[in-house]
Amino acid sequence: MSISVHSAAQNNQLSLLRSLVLENPASVNAVDSDTRTPLHWASSGGHLDVVTYLLTNGAEVDKADDNGWTPLHIAVSAGQEETVRELVGAGADVNRKNDKGLTPLFVSRVCCLGTFSLVLHDPCRHYAASKSRIEIGRFLISRGADINARDKANQHPLHRAATTGFTGLVTLLLHPPEGSPKTRLNTGDRMGNTPLHLAMESAHGETAALLIEAGADRSRLNLDEQTAEQLEGVGGVEQRRARAYVIDRCGPPPS
Repeated sequence: MSISVHSAAQNNQLSLLRSLVLENPASVNAVDSDTRTPLHWASSGGHLDVVTYLLTNGAEVDKADDNGWTPLHIAVSAGQEETVRELVGAGADVNRKNDKGLTPLFVSRVCCLGTFSLVLHDPCRHYAASKSRIEIGRFLISRGADINARDKANQHPLHRAATTGFTGLVTLLLHPPEGSPKTRLNTGDRMGNTPLHLAMESAHGETAALLIEAGADRSRLNLDEQTAEQLEGVGGVEQRRARAYVIDRCGPPPS
């Protein structure tokens, strides 16, 4: 029964899902082998009618799977804007943390692989600053998402955005909606790396320049006594190009 319920939710088979839930109302919160509910799967695919039906029929909006991911985490990570709005409207916790300490705002990005299982288990590193993701981030912040929340690596969303070179989200975090708290620019993670360190380490010159122009401290040292622009990073031509871009746009680092 539970497998059929999950399959129906995943494949947007609303009529089948209705039949299964009518036969066994408790199946609306049935879990599969990874403790994922039908709402997780429907949220992953952005199947809004299925999501709405599940919520109306008693689905637990904040039920986490075995990785601590709620349906909201999944919808945000998959870029399902309307589903995100539906879940938050139903009371989903915008500051709920998964097992790595990530809130939904941390995963407001585009994953390089689209299936739900890979969203959860693959350390994706390719992101796109699409309008949808930026609008999701803006919406979460407007609904109280903590822009300075820390994960288990002592990083906050700006660290993550800087690492990926997601300039759209970086810009949003640097200039959040009116009335939101100010983003902390120079906070170090557990290695002492600030968002600027992480942007330079990944050779994201434009992201680094945005941070510097917003007031990031170029002289800040990490635990290895290195400034952001002293990091070896990815090395090679890409690293030299990023350093040159930052100097051309922002001037040389302080001596």
